[in-house]
Amino acid sequence: MKNATYDVVALGELLIDLVQCGRSSQDNPLLEANPGGAPCNVLALLARLGHPAAFLGKVGKDAFGDQLEAALREVGIDPRGLRRDKAATTLPSSPPSPTGTGPSPSTAAPARTLCCGPTSWTRSS
Repeated sequence: MKNATYDVVALGELLIDLVQCGRSSQDNPLLEANPGGAPCNVLALLARLGHPAAFLGKVGKDAFGDQLEAALREVGIDPRGLRRDKAATTLPSSPPSPTGTGPSPSTAAPARTLCCGPTSWTRSS
């Protein structure tokens, strides 16, 4: 394996936020699984700005862990420091807003979906 050089490496949480995004025709809450975790969100921004970045952490050996690893790769974060564990991936969830259509503004963290959401960030010269 070739040695890599990074501008920044982060250690910490990488998780799935289950956020209510509507209601089904049977009036059940619909949930969306969004990759999140503050360290990864910072790395995603830096990678989009052209800074080589790597993540060190652990996720479950499950479908959510697969989603999180793919999210790292999608935004250009080196996932070689990611470890997989048979334990389930941590799943914090945001309570619905008063209208029931999404997370409450007081608890929602817009940056939590930064890891793999669309972006308009560009690096200035």
